[in-house]
Amino acid sequence: MSKSLKQILLEHPSRPVHAGPTKAAVDILYHRYFKRSKELKGNAEEICRQIVEKCWNGTFYSTSLGHFSYFWVRDFGAVSKSLVKLGYEENVRKTMQWALRHYIEHDTVTLCIMPNGQIFDAPEESIDALPWLLHSLTVCDYTLSPQEKLFLNKELKYFIDTFLDPDTGMLYPRTFAELRDGALYDRSAYAVTLVERLVWCTEELGLGPFPYTPEKYQIELLQNYWNGEYYSADISNKAFSAECALMPFVLHADNDARRLSKTLDYIAARRILTKPYPIRYTHTPKAFRYRWWAKTIMRNYAGTTIWTWHGTYYLRLLARNSRPELADAQKDFKAMIERYKTFPELLNPDGSLYKSIAYKSDDGMLWAAIYLAINQ
Repeated sequence: MSKSLKQILLEHPSRPVHAGPTKAAVDILYHRYFKRSKELKGNAEEICRQIVEKCWNGTFYSTSLGHFSYFWVRDFGAVSKSLVKLGYEENVRKTMQWALRHYIEHDTVTLCIMPNGQIFDAPEESIDALPWLLHSLTVCDYTLSPQEKLFLNKELKYFIDTFLDPDTGMLYPRTFAELRDGALYDRSAYAVTLVERLVWCTEELGLGPFPYTPEKYQIELLQNYWNGEYYSADISNKAFSAECALMPFVLHADNDARRLSKTLDYIAARRILTKPYPIRYTHTPKAFRYRWWAKTIMRNYAGTTIWTWHGTYYLRLLARNSRPELADAQKDFKAMIERYKTFPELLNPDGSLYKSIAYKSDDGMLWAAIYLAINQ
């Protein structure tokens, strides 16, 4: 007999969420109402190179030059491979060493670490913090100490007990923070992809053993998420969401060129997803459920907004698939960077910088590293 969601949550309670410090909230509000984005000189490549250099503070990579002036493991995980390709492998290792030290000190892995070592989650406990951490350790060939291995194996056990049904190995039907943090999913394709990545990295790092194989989650994606055109948003929602459609290919949970081609065909046939710049989360925002703040004080934050992080990955996948639309997409993206003289976080559907009552698009995002490494 299958268990109810209430039974599952009672048997596997989450850890207490490490709340974000007041300073983080103050920085966001200050940036919204008083701070102007810092413009950088040069062309798109020169601007991006400056951002990558400036985000390195000698100890770790901050997420941006704006209000995200701290470590965010999801964002860092997304750029770590690009940073290694660009020649910053030692800085990536130093960032990992710094992060692990603070995680071990607090005995848990969270999404964020402040420069003073304080940790926190946003907006709740996440499904992807540990996967992105292990991904970054893998891509920089980090050598784990015995203490670090012991700690990470403990975190793996917690991850398995908390997020995965022991009868099936699949995700429990519960909410957690993930990349599109303003939306609420029912076991998203992105989350399944990150579990697959976690298993793969566990093997590469000599951790575990993990009770399931990467192939188990690859099969799950194909059987229950691939709809013939793209990977559906979640187990019960067949709508298009950029991170769910693209991440299986970005993280190599799926290396099939034909399925990638079909996904890119779907996007190409709907220019609204890539214009004026690539790429929007979705073109069907009403198909999703949102957290209260994403419907009120940060309206459309995770709806039809243009997210430059996904845009860089989209360009990378276009290049991998030798797509004819790559040249125009690169031209548009280059124009965006040179228009704002920075690497902005997110834009409104018309291409202007996103602003809401409580939030303004950040600038100088470390995601610039992905753009610099697209053809490497």
